[in-house]
Amino acid sequence: MRRFLPRLRGAATLSIVLGGVLAALLVVPQAADASVSGGDKIAWTYVSSKQPRKSNWNSSDDAPVGNGVGHAGTFRSFFRMDVSKVSGKHVLAAVFRAYQNSGPCEPDVELWVTGEITSATTWNHQPQWLRRLNAATASDQFGACRFGWSVKDLVVEAAARGDRYLTFGLRAVDETCPAEPHVFESDIAVDPYFGTTVSPWLNIEFNTAPDVPSQLGFNPGTGCTGTPPTGDGRYARTLTPVLSARFTDADDSVQQVRGHFQWAVAGGAALGEAVSVFRNVGSRQCAAVPAGQLVEGGTYAWRVRAEDRYQPPGEIEFLSDMGEWSAWQEFKVDLTPPAQPVVSSTVYPENALGAWVGTPGEFVFTPNGSTDVAVYRYATGWDGLTGTVTAGADGTATVTVTPTGGGDQTLRVWSVDRAGFSGPQRIYAFTVDQNPEPSVSSAVYPADGPGGGAGVPGEFTFSAGGGRGVVAYRYQFDFGTEVELPAGENGTARATLTPETAGAHVLSVVSVDGAGYASPAHTYYFSVDPGPASEDPGSA
Repeated sequence: MRRFLPRLRGAATLSIVLGGVLAALLVVPQAADASVSGGDKIAWTYVSSKQPRKSNWNSSDDAPVGNGVGHAGTFRSFFRMDVSKVSGKHVLAAVFRAYQNSGPCEPDVELWVTGEITSATTWNHQPQWLRRLNAATASDQFGACRFGWSVKDLVVEAAARGDRYLTFGLRAVDETCPAEPHVFESDIAVDPYFGTTVSPWLNIEFNTAPDVPSQLGFNPGTGCTGTPPTGDGRYARTLTPVLSARFTDADDSVQQVRGHFQWAVAGGAALGEAVSVFRNVGSRQCAAVPAGQLVEGGTYAWRVRAEDRYQPPGEIEFLSDMGEWSAWQEFKVDLTPPAQPVVSSTVYPENALGAWVGTPGEFVFTPNGSTDVAVYRYATGWDGLTGTVTAGADGTATVTVTPTGGGDQTLRVWSVDRAGFSGPQRIYAFTVDQNPEPSVSSAVYPADGPGGGAGVPGEFTFSAGGGRGVVAYRYQFDFGTEVELPAGENGTARATLTPETAGAHVLSVVSVDGAGYASPAHTYYFSVDPGPASEDPGSA
């Protein structure tokens, strides 16, 4: 619920009001010469029987009403007030208020709804006096006289029609007997208690019904998360789905709302309903369908609307307004996960040697009899790549992946149906062709035997070993830093290494082709000859 306040200075605000019929009252600085203020009224004028052809359109005068003493004439005042801000709202109360500057503080002034006023309005050209409203009340407190008229019904009608403004007229109950006229403030009043305030204004209370809920969907379990659920909302993978939506209200970010959920057989009988608890606007709320109402394969529908809660001033009990229903959301219960998918590839056939490493290959996924596969998820064994591909109308999908490692590889694939169920995983094994291990030789340090000596350099020769397209070799000596050597014209390379210690050593070497793919490693073991034993100094 929202309330509009008159702009007050000085004393505390005692009431919440909408300035000028249904326009938010503005804080207006005190002015020496009062003029038309913005926000509380759009325009105003008054007419006098003594000057029947004179227009007082948007005058800086105060607003006279009644039959003046000493042949001063009869006065009437008119105000055009903005009501657009409560269009379509639930109006709870509305009182037109005016501050009297001079005259008797007696409720002998009538408030009317009139026709249009313009700059041509005069005594001789007055608008129609259409409807007299409720009797006035007058309050003389703290040396200030304030008038009020209940106009709730009128404002309710204007809000329902979507009117932009209303025009009010003030006239005396008895215009035949000369009396001291009532003179009302037409812009800014200085009240001894309230301080500076706008006059006239409309004290109005209203509430806006909450918005149609948004982000409708299923949660798979029994909880209610703060984010929209994922998956296809047309399928539920449980007999007790949790229905959820986000709730908003235009009135106030701290106003509380709750959801009213309903579910039924699609196009048929209602099955049940549930109401969530009141929470602040902007929250996501849920309701679970209880067990025993849905069956596997059944088709159902659900909808939801929001209900707010507010407490009108002076009332003990809370009131509520309902928003509009969402559209019906149809869904089907599906408790059966999809079958293990079938995977095939002509570039990389299963359990067989396929194309050269780095060759893109198509893999075809088929549903293996399942009729509701929505997507396939897959993961590669050589680089940990994961992905998702949408199934076509026939349930099949094709992905292209490029193995970055040679030898035995795997592709893991599983189906996911429309309800979000994942089927069993399919492991597809194949072999990627690649260069064999390179050859390694050394005359100083032969493989698996002793040679050389500590601190003795030795040359090692690397060759392709039957591989093709080799452009470089990478080696690590005793698990140290990897070093890359370019291959010569004959596809070989040479490295000179100097072991610092006697005993066992290891050299790991791979060949690299023009696309940058490495072969399996050749691990070359050798030992360094400790040399002749040193002479014992203590021997004779």
